[in-house]
Amino acid sequence: MQKTTTPMTGADQRRAARIDQVLDAASSCFVEYGFHQSGMAKIAKRADMSVGHIYHYFQNKEAIIAAIVDRESAKVAEKFSELDAADPEDLACLMAERITQSLRAEADNFQSVLNLEMLAECQRNPEIAKIVRRHDDDVRQRLVQLIGGKLQLDDAEARTDMMMTLFGGFSTRMLRHPNLDRERLVPAMRRTLAHILSPGKLCSE
Repeated sequence: MQKTTTPMTGADQRRAARIDQVLDAASSCFVEYGFHQSGMAKIAKRADMSVGHIYHYFQNKEAIIAAIVDRESAKVAEKFSELDAADPEDLACLMAERITQSLRAEADNFQSVLNLEMLAECQRNPEIAKIVRRHDDDVRQRLVQLIGGKLQLDDAEARTDMMMTLFGGFSTRMLRHPNLDRERLVPAMRRTLAHILSPGKLCSE
C-alpha cells in the first residue's frame, strides 16, 4: 500500500523554514567557531532571532546537531530512492555517476569541516556519537542491501566499507590539499568504484 503524505499547512511551512534557518545558522557557527565556542547566543545572532525563539524549537545544541544529521539523512534517502528504483544492470554505473557528480559539485570545504567537527565532538560527547553513528549505520545498511541484494555481489559489507572509506577520505584530503584538482581524480575514482562494484574477489589471493 502506497504511503500518502499530508500536505503541509502554512503554519507547518513557516515552522519548517524557521527550523532550517536555525540549522543553517548553527552549521555556519560550528564551522567558523567550533562546537564548543558556538553558544546559543552566537547561533541566535547568526539566525537573526532571539535565543528564546531557538529554545522554542530545540532544547540544546545536541538537539540541533541531531536535526542537522536528520536533515542530511533525508537528503541521502532521496538519493537512495533513485538507486532503489534503478535496474540492477544499470545500478553500478549509476552509483559511480552519482558519486563522481558529488566529487565535481563540492563547491567548498564547508560540509567537510562540519562533518569533521561533529566527528571530533563524538570523542567527547556520547550523545553526539550515537546520533552520528545512527546516520552512518543507516547509510551503510542501505549500501549493503544495494550491493549484496540488488547487485548480488559477495563481500557486500567489505565493498560498502571501502566505498564509504574512499568517499570519506576524499573530504579529509580536500581539507589537507584545498587546491586538489577534482577533475583529474574523476577517472581514477571511476576505475576504483568499477573495481569495488565488479563481480569476483576484491583482490587476487
